[in-house]
Parts: sequence; structure tokens; C-alpha cells
Amino acid sequence: MAVWLIGLLTGGGVLAAWWLYTRRLDWQFKTIESQLRGRSRERRLPAAAAKRMMRQIFKLLKTSLIAGDADNIYRAFDLLKLALGYGLGGAAEPGRLTAAVFLALRSHQLDAAGHGIDAFRPLVKNINAAELPPIVEQLGLIAVISLKHRHNFLAARAVEIIFASLGTVQADGVRTAVMRALKVTGLTALRRGDAGLVREIQAKLAAWLAAEPPDSVIQEQVTGVLSAWLLRVVKAGDASVIEPLTDYIRQLADKKVLANNTLAGIVGECSHIAGMDSLNPFSQAAGAISMLSLDLAVQVRANATWRQAVDSAGQAARLAVTQRSLAESFDIVYPLLEAGRRLLAAELNSSLVNDIFRQHSLYILMRECMQLVDFVSRQNFTITAADIIDELYLNWIKCPANTGQQKSIRKFCQLLFLYYIRIKRRQKCATAEGSSFYAPDTITLANRERLAQLGYLI
Repeated sequence: MAVWLIGLLTGGGVLAAWWLYTRRLDWQFKTIESQLRGRSRERRLPAAAAKRMMRQIFKLLKTSLIAGDADNIYRAFDLLKLALGYGLGGAAEPGRLTAAVFLALRSHQLDAAGHGIDAFRPLVKNINAAELPPIVEQLGLIAVISLKHRHNFLAARAVEIIFASLGTVQADGVRTAVMRALKVTGLTALRRGDAGLVREIQAKLAAWLAAEPPDSVIQEQVTGVLSAWLLRVVKAGDASVIEPLTDYIRQLADKKVLANNTLAGIVGECSHIAGMDSLNPFSQAAGAISMLSLDLAVQVRANATWRQAVDSAGQAARLAVTQRSLAESFDIVYPLLEAGRRLLAAELNSSLVNDIFRQHSLYILMRECMQLVDFVSRQNFTITAADIIDELYLNWIKCPANTGQQKSIRKFCQLLFLYYIRIKRRQKCATAEGSSFYAPDTITLANRERLAQLGYLI
């Protein structure tokens, strides 16, 4: 009996020792490493075995992160990348991996968080299209959280992998998920003032749009992305951020990367943004947004879009002059005048004399400018149309963007005055002599003949 008892205790002791040994992290790491080395890409593990292995790896990773053991953390991430590279990842892995990254962020283990983000690369490459959108959304969430904690380099890594996902699967669901992630990440980067990440996103987005067909689903969604970014910078009221973004959108339009429907959608959004921002007496953005809207509308070459842009710019200008003086609100009035100057110069200098859209656009804009002059004159009955146009001219020639264009500016102001008195037939505004914009030879004889054909002069 004693012998049996001793044997039983000995056997139990051996089993307990073996159980304790197998619970050691080092043994668990070696076991998983051995399992991964013993298989190839061609020999897939059964689904149950793959799930069990992934659970074990994430358990090791969590234990190592909580303990703050850097060596085991990197060892666990290496195993994870290898397993994901073999295609063992499933639907649960994006959430688990995101949780591991957040755990690393909360415990200020930034190198570990970076390794966690890098582990998304093999996951993205070896997963089917249906499971890819949630991964992109998780990466967008990681980018946003990283930006909020001022870890911008981690956000940049996440953005890089988001764009890398586009090269693995060509599916509308993936494109939609990428656009949503870029929209939120871009908004957070703008809010946090990370100009470098914003430029990186914009450059990659431009390259992606250039490679997509005009009827791609992202053409519908990029309107929302760019409009959301514009609204964000306008609300912030930082002119140094507004100009780079409007220039970026212009570049996309100039390179024919954006479809006309997309441009028209942006024009509509700009109309709402400019109208909203013009309510702010100290606005620095309404003029820039109106100018962008008019520039894009010219490229769309659709009468409805052009009229929408002109109406919006005119409303913003009239609202501005009711709140401030004409000189103080000139930045918001400027887009109407500058767009008119460009159209007039194109009409007088172009060899194509029968561009219906250009002629119609100039007519609509001239009428809007006339309404603006009329509106300002009703605010102060002691001034004439010549006085108003003269003040516009004096403010206009001071603009740095119009250096060397004084003659072109004077020509537009003279035409506006002559057309105004022809339509209004008011005695008090019948002369421009003594005005700064007046010069007898500014509008040449050939110009007068062309303008008479168009109905602006008699």
C-alpha cells in the first residue's frame, strides 16, 4: 500500500512539474515557433487549430504588454506577423490587434504600438475582400487615437497601410472604407495642426484618384471628404491652412483628376460654407471659398453650376458689405471681380469668338457685379456708381496676387461702369472723369467692337 502511495505521489509531482513548466512563457513561445516552422504556405492548418494558435499568440502578447517585457513583446509580434503571413488570421484578428495597439498606447510603449500597426500589413495581404473594410476602419481608428495622443508618427504608419490595402483587393466596399478612414483621419490631423500628415494624405489621395476611372465610386465620395476638410479649416478660421487646401483642390481639378459631377458637388458645398462663414464679421475664409467655387465652376462649364457659384459669391459679398465697409469687406467681394476680369480677358484675347459658355458666364457675372454696385449705392445715397467702382479699383490694384495686371483691372472696371450706366440710365452716374479707373485708351477700338457685339456697349 505504501509503495502504491509513493508511486502515486511521485507521478502527481511529475505531472505538476510538467504542467508548471508548460505554463512558462518561454516554453509557450518555443511551442508556437516550432509549430509555425513546421508548416508551409501550401499546407494550411485546420480552422480550429489556426484559431487556437492565434488565441495563444494574442494571450502571450497581452501578458507581455502588461508585464512591460520588451523582449517578449517583440517576440510575440514576430510570431503574430509570421502567423498572419501564413494566412492564419480570421475575422477576430483586426479587433484583437487593435486592442493590443491601444494597450501599448495606454502603457506608453510606443515602439510596441508601432510593431502592432506594422502587423496589419500581412493581415491586409492575406485576407479576403469581405473582411478588409473592418480592418481599414480599425486602422482609421488607430490613426485618430494616435493623433489625439500626439503620436503622429504612428498615425502616419496607419495611413500608409490604409493606402496599401487598395493594392490587394479592387472592391467598392474597400474603397468606401478607405474614404471614410481618410475623411476622419484628415479631419483629426487638421484639428491637431499636423500639416505634414495632411500633405501625405493629400499626395497619396491624388495619386489614387489619378489611377481610378472617372466613373469610380470614389468620385462620389471624394466630394464629402474634401467638403468636410474645407468646413473644418473654415471653422478654425486659420488662413494659413485654408490656402493650401483650396490650392490642393484646384490642382486636382487642373489635372482633370476630379470628374465634373464631383466638381459640381464641391461647388455646391462651397456655396453653403461661404454663406455660413460670411455671417462672421471677422471671417478670413469666405472670400477664399467663393474664389475656389468660381474657379471650379469655370471648369465644369455648366450654366447651372456657374449660376450657383456666382449667386453664392454675390450673396456672401452683399452680406459682408452690410456688416463692414466696402474696403473692409473687399476680400469677400474680390472673387466676383477677379473672375470677371479673367473671363473678360479670355473673351477679348481668345481666337475662339463663339464660346457660348464663356460669353454666358461673363454676362451672368456682370449682372451680379451690377447688383452689388446697386446694393452698395443704396446703403449710402451720397455716393455714385463711379465712386463705388473707383473704391473697388483702388483696393483691387493693391492685391499682391494681381501685381502687373493694373491695365486688365482698369479695363474691367471701365466696362462695369459703362455697362451700368447703359442699363440703369441714371444721370448721377453718367461720368467717370476724375476716377482712378478712368483712362481714355484702356478699352481699344477692337475691344469696343467686340463688346458692342456682345451687347455691353452701344
